[in-house]
Amino acid sequence: MKFVVEHISKNSGRLGCLVHNESGKRYKTPLLLQVTKGGSIPYLSRDVFDRVTQDEQVLLLSLATMDHMSEAVMESKATGINRLSTYIGFKDYLTFLTIRDPCEITPSRLNDKNMVPLFTRRGKIALTAQKYMDLVEIFKPDIYQSLNDADTNWQSAKKRVQKSVERTQQFMNYCCERQQQSPILKDAFLFAPVVGGYNAQARSQSIRHIKTKSQCSGYIFEGFHNYGLTACEVSCDQLIPIVEHCIKELDFEKPKMLPGAYTPLVMLELINLGVDMFDSSYAYCAAINFKALVFTYNKQKQVSGTTAEGPFIDITDECLKEEFVPLLEDCSCLACQQHTRAYIHHLYKTSELLGPILLIIHNLHHMMEFFATIRSTLLTNNLNDLIHLIKYQSGDKQIDYCITANTKVIKKEGLGNGFVNTKS
Repeated sequence: MKFVVEHISKNSGRLGCLVHNESGKRYKTPLLLQVTKGGSIPYLSRDVFDRVTQDEQVLLLSLATMDHMSEAVMESKATGINRLSTYIGFKDYLTFLTIRDPCEITPSRLNDKNMVPLFTRRGKIALTAQKYMDLVEIFKPDIYQSLNDADTNWQSAKKRVQKSVERTQQFMNYCCERQQQSPILKDAFLFAPVVGGYNAQARSQSIRHIKTKSQCSGYIFEGFHNYGLTACEVSCDQLIPIVEHCIKELDFEKPKMLPGAYTPLVMLELINLGVDMFDSSYAYCAAINFKALVFTYNKQKQVSGTTAEGPFIDITDECLKEEFVPLLEDCSCLACQQHTRAYIHHLYKTSELLGPILLIIHNLHHMMEFFATIRSTLLTNNLNDLIHLIKYQSGDKQIDYCITANTKVIKKEGLGNGFVNTKS
């Protein structure tokens, strides 16, 4: 595996690609990783996901939703299945293993000295560095992050932030040593966690430690939020100065990732700084809260006066029951080609599982097309125009892109595609 920077925009941002050494497959950045739960795209079978996109994606696998699968994965290796992607039904896809599920809020203040709490379907599990690396060797992902203490956010005290940095350094020392000694992980990409909350000095301390580790092939920014919808609440004014400070101190040629359900506007500002990888949790969080993404990323539609009515449509709105039009005009996704707003609103009212399935299909398609547009605008050095277009739709207010939980939400009953509608 290697990362190559292919184009640097005259104004800002960059284009690159992840290259898989064995297959030679190239994954263009800025890249949207596909969030999974238990190894499955939420709500979608592999056949349905192939109708969303036929391009191979990089799958984001979270240990919080996969820890119970470790024994089954070990047994599968005895039958000749050597790649995790093959076991979960996505043969030859790249896999990126993280610790926490970016779609769900992670409880805070439950840390211990030598462990990180992992919140799974079986409850809280104490995850030591040794146990974590044992699981990484079982799953054998193409890319994985080092164990870290990311329990910080905008409100974290200086003492909590400092503990986060020190404990992450301790975990990273062990993970890097295991990476170097393990024949199983010799070809895996190790992403180093950059922690330190919103404290620039703490982030610099974390980066100085990372630079002593030659095993690190990329960076993942942690500790800005508690995942789930809390990522939507992170503003550019809070986030951008810290990320910009960090990127100036990090190696230019290595890929950088920010996990979490950041709004499209925040994603663009981060790409502007040189961040390369994100995940699709924003599309998922929107779908389970009955929001259809309809923000416009096409400059021509703004000029012609066909700009969408806002960042997203609230499917719970009663006015939709008589709107027999697609979720988004000219959208080529399966949901928009076959169904109307009125029908999807009806599915919400009757608590039918098909409702969130159609919303996931549309939202994932919309975000992937958005990222394709981002890459094309970077190539033509027009990213700032796209940022202005996205800001225009929210009246320069990022809050308009924030997803709020509805009274009626979808809660998990198991993992993968096993979800039901319940009252919160």
